[in-house]
Amino acid sequence: MTTTLFLVFRNPGPSWVPGLPTRQQPFWDDHAAFVDRIFEQGRIVLAGPYADCSRALIIVRAGSKAEASELFCDDPWVHRGILVESEVIEWTVFLDSRQDPRQKPNDLLQTRQGQSANGRLQDCDS
Repeated sequence: MTTTLFLVFRNPGPSWVPGLPTRQQPFWDDHAAFVDRIFEQGRIVLAGPYADCSRALIIVRAGSKAEASELFCDDPWVHRGILVESEVIEWTVFLDSRQDPRQKPNDLLQTRQGQSANGRLQDCDS
């Protein structure tokens, strides 16, 4: 199965305490331990709240939208209504500064069936 990146958006739920910073929300330690386990599995690429704490974004590696969503079904914050899933969107990455620095920009032009030579990039219409 191909691994794809997904944007997992999470919104404050009914138990979110307005005005309280993320790391001071109830059950932070439980939530952080849960997310740390997913991160250690290599599934989370980037994660964190918006600067204004209005929402959180987690970029994950998964085989499908459903799998990306299921990664967080046992999150203690979900069960307690502190964070709720808003949407999950498959993400097509064209540029990634974390890629091999020896890769030349022209490598992005060498495509076969919508993928770059390294198989990472896809066109939106493929």
